[in-house]
Amino acid sequence: MRLNFNQVDLGCEPARLPEVVRTLKEDENLRFEFFTFLSAIDRSEFGGEDDKEEREKAGSTLELLVHLYSPAYVMHVNIHVPMHPSAPSAPSITSLFAGANWHEREAHEMFGIDFEGHPHLVNLYLPEDFEGHPGLRSFKLPTRVIKEWPGAKDPEEAAAGGR
Repeated sequence: MRLNFNQVDLGCEPARLPEVVRTLKEDENLRFEFFTFLSAIDRSEFGGEDDKEEREKAGSTLELLVHLYSPAYVMHVNIHVPMHPSAPSAPSITSLFAGANWHEREAHEMFGIDFEGHPHLVNLYLPEDFEGHPGLRSFKLPTRVIKEWPGAKDPEEAAAGGR
């Protein structure tokens, strides 16, 4: 746990997420009763190549991030949940915050995170038969594979060496 720009950052194992969120929400001395967002971060390309293998071994290249707010104490908390990139999963927190429903569906669709116990884990944006997870850095846009970027559009930009 640490203070980061006047917000509390704390780490949590995936299996303990509902327990941690419940404590933060229901403890009278904390009262983090406002769910702000849940998303994920793919850190597979953060840092240099030197420590990439170490991050992958630790399974810390993908992270679930949950943000809660305590109106009673005017405090923010960010819960960082490391995910193993080959099989990312965590228990759903929709029973604690109904607003997490949409966010978990988005994280599932964009990052491939499975939320155990989610009431309706289906895609929001993409067709169900879509292959891949666009939020992951390993996902390559198909249009860039099929057709290269056309480069500069106007003659002045092209003459100046712009692409």
